[in-house]
Amino acid sequence: MSFSDISGNLADRLKKNREKQSAPPEDKPVDFKELYALRARIHGLLIRDARLARGRSVEECAASLGLAPETLESWELGMEYPSLPEMELLAYELGVPVSHFWSNQTLTGDNTPAQLPQDEYVILRSRLIGALLRQARQNAGLSLEALSEQCGIPAQKLNAYELGQEPIPLPELTTLASACKVSLNHFTDGHNRIGHRLELQESFQRFQALDEPTRAFLSNPSNQSFLHLAMWFSQLSVSDLRGLAESILNLSRLDGEQMRRIAEGILNDITL
Repeated sequence: MSFSDISGNLADRLKKNREKQSAPPEDKPVDFKELYALRARIHGLLIRDARLARGRSVEECAASLGLAPETLESWELGMEYPSLPEMELLAYELGVPVSHFWSNQTLTGDNTPAQLPQDEYVILRSRLIGALLRQARQNAGLSLEALSEQCGIPAQKLNAYELGQEPIPLPELTTLASACKVSLNHFTDGHNRIGHRLELQESFQRFQALDEPTRAFLSNPSNQSFLHLAMWFSQLSVSDLRGLAESILNLSRLDGEQMRRIAEGILNDITL
C-alpha cells in the first residue's frame, strides 16, 4: 500500500470516527487501537523515507541513535511507536524538520550526522513533555478521566505520561494534543542544541514555503528598516494602531508646508 493510500485511508477513518462520535450512543465506539496503529504506519513510512533520503542503512542510523536495528525497523513498519523525544533525535540525525514525521510529504536531502546522547535526552524530554501535557490538559479544563475517555488511554497511563515516567508514543501524543487543543509543536524543544537545530530547520522550511517575491524582499539587507517597522507594528495594541491610523488620516489633510514643519520637528527630536 502506498503512502498516499494510507494517508487517504487515515483521513477517511478519522472522518468516520468523528461521525461515530456525533452519532447516537448505540453506535459502535471509536476503535482507538486501530486508529493508533494506522497513524504508526504512516509515521513509519515517513521515517523510512527520511532515512532513505539521507542514504543511511537501518544499521547505520540505529547505531548513531543508540538503538537496536530491530527497534528502528519496527518503527518503520509501524509495529512499535517512538516517543516525541526519540522522533526529535531521529529528525536531528537525518537532518529533517521534526514536523516531517506528521506531514504527508516525502523528501530528499543531505546533512551531516552527529552522535547524540539518546538515553539522557529521552528521559529529560519525556519529563518536560509530561509537564507540558499536564499543563495543556488543565488549560483545556480536562480531568485525567475525561482525557482518558476522549483518547482511549487508561487514566493511570496518562498519569505516568504526565509524570515523565513513560515516554509518550507519537501516535498517542498526536491524539492527546488534539484533545487538549494544542499542536504537536507545543511539545517540541527549541532551547537545547538538538532543539535549536530543529527549530532552524522549521524556520527555513517556512521561509522556503513563501512565494519568490516575498523571499527576495526578506533576503534583501536594504529592506531591514521596513522589516523592523513591520515588527514594531505587530507589537502595537489595537487601540495604539487605531490612534496611529487616525493620526495618519489627520496628517493627510495638511498642506505641504505643514508636513515639512512636522517632519523637521521629528528629525530635531530624533537628533536630540
